[in-house]
Amino acid sequence: MGTDYLQLLDRHTAEIIMSADDSALAALVDLRTGIEGPPVWQNYWDAKQAKSIGFEIVTRAAQRLQTILDCGSTIEEIKDQLLNDLCIGGAWLYLDYWGCWAEAFSGEVPHGAIAWEDFTRPIRPNEGTAVEYRGDNSGCYLLTPENTDSILKSLEVHREDWRIMNDSDFVRLRAWKNFCHANPGICILYQIDM
Repeated sequence: MGTDYLQLLDRHTAEIIMSADDSALAALVDLRTGIEGPPVWQNYWDAKQAKSIGFEIVTRAAQRLQTILDCGSTIEEIKDQLLNDLCIGGAWLYLDYWGCWAEAFSGEVPHGAIAWEDFTRPIRPNEGTAVEYRGDNSGCYLLTPENTDSILKSLEVHREDWRIMNDSDFVRLRAWKNFCHANPGICILYQIDM
């Protein structure tokens, strides 16, 4: 049985990535690079050898990016991957039924939520809105604090009926909401289980 889930999104960094040129992307990766190398662009696909090749640890981000581009990746694909690798938190919070789309929002798009396809349109400016794009969308939304409040309220009302979540999950969700409220460059990403 699947369930809807939440993750944190560094919206500020995502917006930088979507509007960045090649040198700005390399600078962002340099910013995130530690002693063991960057958290992204560890390797590239070499079509001639038909295998993935690891970069030397001393290879600069700009060189890595150019190699990846030269090997056939588009800047759009690279930006999409950077959004996943640098902006979306690794921690998932699975929602109990009472916090899911059907209950918390009556199966409707929550007021003010942004579809992932609409948010990432700067990467693909020639595509239509999420509905025009595929007739629907991925079911992924950037939530507003009010949307998160709706989830919390629905969960609170049905606390005795929870099957997936527990009290620590509820506390964690409230902490995420408060964190996002205090840091407007961060938001909660909602994924409908499809």
